Amino acid sequence: MLALDSAYFQQRVAYEITASLDEPSGVLSGRVRIHYVNQSPDTLRDFYVHQYLNAFRPGSRWAAVDSAEQRERFQHLKDPDYAFERITAGTVMGIAGKPDYPYAPDSTIAHWTLARPLAPGDSLVADIDWQARPSTLPRRQGRRGRRFDFAQWYPKVVVYDQYGWEDHPLYPAGEFYGEFASYDVTLDLAEDQVIGATGVSIEGDPGWERANVNRGTRIDYQRDYYHAPRTTHVCTAAQGRKCVRFFADSVHHFAFSLNPDYRYEEGRYKDVVVRVLYQPGDTASWGKGKAVQNTEIALMWLDSLYGKFAWPQITNLHRIEGGGTEFPMVIMDGSAGLGLIIHELGHNYTMGILANNEWREGWLDEGFTTFQTDWFFDAHGQGSAYADVEAYVLLSDIDRWSEPTSMVSERYRDFDTYNDMAYEKGALFFRQLRYIVGDDVMRKILHAYYQRWRLKHVDETAFREVAEDVSHLDLKWLFGQWLHGTTLIDYRLDKVKRRHLADGRWLTTVSVTRKGDGWMPVEIADDSTIYARATGQQEHERVEFITAKKPGRLMLDPRLLAHDWNALNNREPRLLSGRGKRSLKLDNPTKNPLPRDRIVTGLLPLVWFNDYGGVTASLRSRESYLGRFEKNLALLSYGFDPEATHPFGVYARFGNPVHNPMPHTDVSLAGWFVEGRAGVALHADRSLREHQSFGPDPHVGFDAIWMAVNTLGYVDRELWDNAGTVEGGPWWSVTSQRGKTVWRARTGVRAGVVYRNPGPGVVSTNRYDLEAFARATAEVSVRTPFILKSTAGVRLFGGGYLAPNDPPLQRRIMVAGADPYETFTNPLLRSKGALFVRPDFHYHAAGGANLRAFDPNLGGRWAVAANFETTRRLGLPEHAELELFLDAGIVDPQAVPASSAGQSYTKLYDGGVGLVTHHQIHDLGWTMRFEVPFVVNRWDDAAAGTSDRLAFRWQVSLAPSF
Repeated sequence: MLALDSAYFQQRVAYEITASLDEPSGVLSGRVRIHYVNQSPDTLRDFYVHQYLNAFRPGSRWAAVDSAEQRERFQHLKDPDYAFERITAGTVMGIAGKPDYPYAPDSTIAHWTLARPLAPGDSLVADIDWQARPSTLPRRQGRRGRRFDFAQWYPKVVVYDQYGWEDHPLYPAGEFYGEFASYDVTLDLAEDQVIGATGVSIEGDPGWERANVNRGTRIDYQRDYYHAPRTTHVCTAAQGRKCVRFFADSVHHFAFSLNPDYRYEEGRYKDVVVRVLYQPGDTASWGKGKAVQNTEIALMWLDSLYGKFAWPQITNLHRIEGGGTEFPMVIMDGSAGLGLIIHELGHNYTMGILANNEWREGWLDEGFTTFQTDWFFDAHGQGSAYADVEAYVLLSDIDRWSEPTSMVSERYRDFDTYNDMAYEKGALFFRQLRYIVGDDVMRKILHAYYQRWRLKHVDETAFREVAEDVSHLDLKWLFGQWLHGTTLIDYRLDKVKRRHLADGRWLTTVSVTRKGDGWMPVEIADDSTIYARATGQQEHERVEFITAKKPGRLMLDPRLLAHDWNALNNREPRLLSGRGKRSLKLDNPTKNPLPRDRIVTGLLPLVWFNDYGGVTASLRSRESYLGRFEKNLALLSYGFDPEATHPFGVYARFGNPVHNPMPHTDVSLAGWFVEGRAGVALHADRSLREHQSFGPDPHVGFDAIWMAVNTLGYVDRELWDNAGTVEGGPWWSVTSQRGKTVWRARTGVRAGVVYRNPGPGVVSTNRYDLEAFARATAEVSVRTPFILKSTAGVRLFGGGYLAPNDPPLQRRIMVAGADPYETFTNPLLRSKGALFVRPDFHYHAAGGANLRAFDPNLGGRWAVAANFETTRRLGLPEHAELELFLDAGIVDPQAVPASSAGQSYTKLYDGGVGLVTHHQIHDLGWTMRFEVPFVVNRWDDAAAGTSDRLAFRWQVSLAPSF
């Protein structure tokens, strides 16, 4: 047996609790006597208790964090909905007095200064009267009608350990930490209540006989398990009520749940009794032994990993809230799914029996039980979540969202980051340890850890020392990198030399370069065999191995277990494919494949039409790596009209090269020679977002473009001049959501030169070939809930073009929608006669002043506009909405002539109704609009020109208006 650290200590605590619940008010009134023995080497001068229920109310630190992170939970609850825990009287060391609250206005920590110092080995008694009420909004506790989930409901002694008093307020991130203790709890309850609780029922009726689904079967109450003495007095409960007494030892919390409608089923794994309590409507999912069986399976699995369960029973009950929460001998679950039960019951080992400080080292229980849950499904052939979790964590690491896994819970950037690091990256850490030591040694580590530290407080050092002792490895580097840093791991396979030996065997030498700042042992293999491991420590490492047969093409990390973020440099170099792996497939435009070990190139044939090129066939190639890098797109096209010049077209865009990762940044370079236009574009987008799930999402960027017209036959001469521009400039945008209100803003400025292509035989004394210009646009919009369950949207836009002469048609500020540069990449909008720009088809491409009912060819030097919409959901599929819209603005008379001579602007407006539907197929989502702008003030300039202000017109779109 491994020796326990001689410096370790834990305090001895015993609770004697009597409490009575008044169901109409939801208030439980109780009295507790706490016996506390100081087994530390320190003299204590203070005494602290937790009052955790006070977190679930306004004024708490929990509520403050919710507000800061834009979660609406407890901060606005009113009486009687919020929770409370109020100490009404207290006597400590025989001195009466109420506590003070050092973290006020938060009241989750209560403190007394001791009347005399408590020396090592000395003890005290505290008598406390209190009232407690769960909140109607459930979170780790709660109440609903006659259902009650009581957790952290009594004055709970704060742990005193090597760090001192762990007097820590309760935050959303991180959970609990308690002293191992004995609990003698007597509850005065309504006679028909059914109760599930920590410990064993040693006196009174918990209601299981009446709730027992399997009538006639004997219930094992285990009343004599602890040999606890019986009470000497008679229960004083009033008529219609009962007293139920529970006892538990060597646990650090006592939780219970009440529901008069609970159904009871019982099972057993070895000598552990399994109790299941569920709702009347749960028979199909919980009943008929399903939840019992899943709980037994979980116990069997955990027993095989750690050892014998430390307590006599486990109660699995259907709580008010979804998800799950763990307590000693009790798991409160929102479903009876096997994965959830294994996860929550796993906490009875890692957190319950191996009692870590959940707010100081959340990974040591959340990551641990997430890891063992995944190992169960992997071991039983039901699929591991490792690949998805590893890829998710990988992207967090690359984009620097990750923070050290070992951080104190509330110090993380936000609650979501805490969850990702404690659960997902914590689980990944344990998986990496399993990869390094192997499955057999990992099991021995878990057994030894459990044997040495069961029913004690544990921490990182405790676990690491056991892992090192059992594996005979120095693992400080692994714990340091994975728990205290956010390193990136990347290896490149440089060279392979094979030599045929005289005895017929093969000597292979592999050269490996470490490119990342982190390291892991990395396997070397071909498609069928793992031959060796590189240590991964050196910057340049040579590995030699001898085989009977000549190895095939070698690769690093074939099982993707080293967390090597760039698998595209892991293979033996080849002339055409390099060091990466590629696969070719028919592209599904509704899916974005995200393979971890290769680039997938999807090919898709496309066909479209325009007047000049005629029927045009194209082959599109789309590829990416991890959905984040190598975001490349290429199209080769050919127009079959025999009279078309330059029928061949090419468009290519290369984005986010994997060899140069930049956190929070997207960069692309595009080039084209297609349908009468040639050009190059550079795009850079840097996200300045501070939180992934809430708060503003600001972006800054830079765009530069050269666009030239070279074949006039393709272009719509009402949208394109025979000219080109070279331009570039910065832009800024932000999206911010608060509740259901979404704000968006964007502004950009470009400067450059425009040049005109001279026409044949043109002679002019005032013709210019080159001119500088500037172009700026800005817009802001909001969508927010409105009256009658509708949503209102408002958008404001302004744009202008500055130069001595009029802009070329393609660089005007457009009146109705997007400008030609913005629609250029869409072949259905790009050229004259394309499907969406035919004279008999009215398509609205949102953008510009967005006066949607007007002719899309209209534009000028400037425009200012406002767009208004209200939408209301209809009882139809596809999230259909009825839309009312109104657009109004003033524009340059060059775009639409003024109604009065000499007027410097033109007023325009339109309005109408529409049907908006939202669609999603796999990863592809889009919005469809069918709109009827029946009012247009300048009807002769409408997209569907008519002779009346009020007339039937229609248009469609495949994108939201703003």
